[in-house]
Amino acid sequence: MNNSHSLEGIRMCKLFKSFSDDEASELFNAKNNSTKTYSAGDILFMQDESCDYLSVVLDGVIEIQKLDADGNILIVASLEKGNVFGENLLFGDRHFYPMSVICKNSATVLHIHKSYVETLLQKNHDFLVIFLRILSNKAMALSSKLKQVSMKSLRQMICNYILSLYKKDKALEINLNMSKKDWADKLGVQRPSLSRELINMKKDGLIDYDRSKIIILDLEEIKDNA
Repeated sequence: MNNSHSLEGIRMCKLFKSFSDDEASELFNAKNNSTKTYSAGDILFMQDESCDYLSVVLDGVIEIQKLDADGNILIVASLEKGNVFGENLLFGDRHFYPMSVICKNSATVLHIHKSYVETLLQKNHDFLVIFLRILSNKAMALSSKLKQVSMKSLRQMICNYILSLYKKDKALEINLNMSKKDWADKLGVQRPSLSRELINMKKDGLIDYDRSKIIILDLEEIKDNA
């Protein structure tokens, strides 16, 4: 990735929007910081590996994944250009990744060392405020995710996800923009289980669907099950 594309990725990140070109360039040149390119399936960080960097996705897609005892993959987060990860672990007493960080497709990531982040927090007020805001927002997102995975039934998880997409676009016809396999991974279940429950929900008159979209037929029942 050339320098202009790297700077574009940094500009996409809320943490660095107020940085000058010189300040942004310094992120790439500072001691202990590094820019790395990954291929699909590469592991950036393993579960229980120490978190010593604030990492910025400059291009591509990175996933935070959890593998359960049955071999199911739960996609906890999908991170695209401008997203960061590691900030909630960096300064904790136990700064180890609780899950694995995997490259979904070809990606470039800037890793900013903890010591450099600490300097920015002390010297740059805008960076400090946005850093704290990101921590707060991610804490809320984690709470929502925990609610989802603690639900008793797969139908509840599906309805909760469908409802979240409906609230975002206010449309009864929802484009999935993902495969059934990706959706199953996002819910932490096997693909056949998801397919069976979608068939049951169609039979019960809650939804209709095809490979690319979900059509809500009974919004009130979706809300009651979410």
